[in-house]
Amino acid sequence: MNSAIQQLLNAVRRAPFLVACFTLFVLLSVGNYFLWQRQQAITAQYDEVRRNGEAMFSALSGHNRLIAQLATVDEALKQIDENLIAETDLAENQGYFYQLETLSRVRLTQLNQLSAQPADDSPYKAIPFSLRATGTYAQLIDFLRELESGPRQLRIKSFDFSRGDAKVDNLVLGLTVELLGSP
Repeated sequence: MNSAIQQLLNAVRRAPFLVACFTLFVLLSVGNYFLWQRQQAITAQYDEVRRNGEAMFSALSGHNRLIAQLATVDEALKQIDENLIAETDLAENQGYFYQLETLSRVRLTQLNQLSAQPADDSPYKAIPFSLRATGTYAQLIDFLRELESGPRQLRIKSFDFSRGDAKVDNLVLGLTVELLGSP
């Protein structure tokens, strides 16, 4: 081993310029490797920042559209909240159905507000009603149309048609509906 080191030292003494160039080459190669790794990391970071900037720019360019959609949703929620019923206000709740009775020219023979089930985590409460209306087919269809297109939000749970007075050509419509109310 001693002789190998001795030969290396002799070669360094004979060609110091070649040894200096080789040492410089090794040092520059190691430095180049580290600089290349750093450049790759910076390029990846730049690409991520560029993608985030493009996403932010597209969000900002759609800002007016989002504001308009938010205003539309707020208006719809405001309209729903204005048309909620209160379970305790029996006269006003039944008055709504009597207004529809007048508009469609049917006759309500039965109208009962049923007890509502407790609301779970819903911001609204479903308040059930049971009703029976008599009239001609056209009058009953008008009543249903008024009921569905009126300001109150409702769901028809069950219905039935039956023949009323055979002499007058009346039908009887039985409905169970749930109106949207405040809890």
